[in-house]
Parts: sequence; C-alpha cells; structure tokens
Amino acid sequence: MIWSIVSKSEMEGYKIPPVFHHYQEALGRDNIKLAIVDEQDPLDFINPETDVVLLRTASKSLVETIHKMGVRSTAETFDKYEYASDKKNLSSFLRCKHIPVPNQYYIDEIIAGKKYFVKPRYGSESFGISEKSICKSKHDVVTQVDYLSNVSHKEALIEEYIEGVDCTVACYIEPITGKIHTHAIKIECSSEGGVQTHQGKFGYDEICSSLVGKEKEYACNLAYEAFRVIGLKHHARIDFRMTSDGKMYLIDVNLIPGLGPLAHFAKCLLLTENRSYIDSLKAILNSASK
Repeated sequence: MIWSIVSKSEMEGYKIPPVFHHYQEALGRDNIKLAIVDEQDPLDFINPETDVVLLRTASKSLVETIHKMGVRSTAETFDKYEYASDKKNLSSFLRCKHIPVPNQYYIDEIIAGKKYFVKPRYGSESFGISEKSICKSKHDVVTQVDYLSNVSHKEALIEEYIEGVDCTVACYIEPITGKIHTHAIKIECSSEGGVQTHQGKFGYDEICSSLVGKEKEYACNLAYEAFRVIGLKHHARIDFRMTSDGKMYLIDVNLIPGLGPLAHFAKCLLLTENRSYIDSLKAILNSASK
C-alpha cells in the first residue's frame, strides 16, 4: 500500500487545490490511501515491510517517525526540509558551492536606479509573491518588506531582481544506481517580469516549454549539482531565473513539490520526454528508500 501522509494542521491551512484524487486515478484507488493525521501520530497503520510513504508533510515529528519506522519513503531527513525552507541560508550555502544565486541585501544597502525582488524568507508555492515583489525604488522595497512583515507575518528577504524568465528542473534519483535524473522547462508567465505568483501558478496563467540546447544542459547541470551538494536522496523541483543571454540563478529548492497532473514536476517530464502523469508519480515513488 502507498500512503500519502499529511498533518491535520497542514490540511486545514491548505490553500492549494486538492490533488489526492489524481493520485488515485493514476495509481489505482486500491493502491494508495490518504492519511490525515495529528503530528504526534505513531503511524502504526503503516506496515514497514510492505508499504511505501509518499511524503506530503513538512512536520518534523512525522518525518522523524517515518524514518524511525524504517519504512520505504520519499522522506528526506528533516534537516533537509528545514534548510531548503530557509531561502537566506540556502542561498549562502549554494554560493559557497559555486552555484549562482541572486545577491541579497539589507534595506540600508538599497541604491537608486536598481531593481530588487522582495519575497518571504521562508515558504513555498509562491506564497507572498506578487507583481509588487518587483521593487523599483527604496520606497517600494520598504513597502513590500512592511507588507510581508505586518500583513502576511512573514520575514522578508531582499534580492537583486533578475531580468528574464523562470525555469524549473524536476529531479529524482534511482536509489539502486544512484543516478540523478533532471528534466528542465521554461515557464513564461503573463505577470510583470514573468514572475510566478501564487495566484498565477494555480490559475495556470503561464505557458511552459522544454528547454533545449545549451540552456537545457546548463539548467540540468546546475540542478544536478544543487541536488548533490545538499545531499538529497529522493526528489525535488529546483527553480531558476534565466537571463536573455542564458545565465541561470537558482532561486528555490522545493522538496515537497506539487504533484498534480498540471503541476510543474509532471510538466517537466511531459514536455521534455513526453512521459505521462503516471510516469511522473512512479518516478517519485521509485525514488523511495529506507
């Protein structure tokens, strides 16, 4: 049995369209079950010998329980989720590993005539991202920082704004061989600057296409290296900004990427290798290990 695990608190605060029924359609109603549990649940309904856990929670206690059980799962160790969720520390780490990332700034370092991008330091799925995230003056930066801090209750991160388009790379590993697979696409959004907003992402206000040639090779190589140096063992979706001359800057690492049939992970496999939604779910499940 495949178990899709999510905590009650996450499910109650879930602002993303539910996709579990798509898992059932793709994998078979009798092959996968959804478990919505308290964070302290012992998960004793799982059979460590035969079952597989498709992790859909960032709960520390649940992640640690899954690892203690010795069940096959797609769960990284919790420190990986904690590290990837902190975009400031992750960016500093990747820069030390010679992976290009946008420069970061404090408010007193803002200068006139330069664009900045203000986003939440923590979080995923473009929560807190809007067209106002692109700031063209110090006043814009201060306003957006105050908005995230006072209205959204999120700590803000100030980065240089990278002119270009978004790209994303679906990554997954074959546990037996250790081979890391990468599939890269370009995401062209209609919002200002081609930036993915939360509303635009789930309104599918975008056109995606496979990266090709040198751009594809570069994006896949950077994603591969990020996956490797972070020490990931299952799957991830890694996001970049690409400039008009093909330079890439890593902006996010998603360890619990959306897995719906129109989510970017599935699109990466479909548009690069014409692989189906079922194939994308199986690739993720095949990355499960003890």
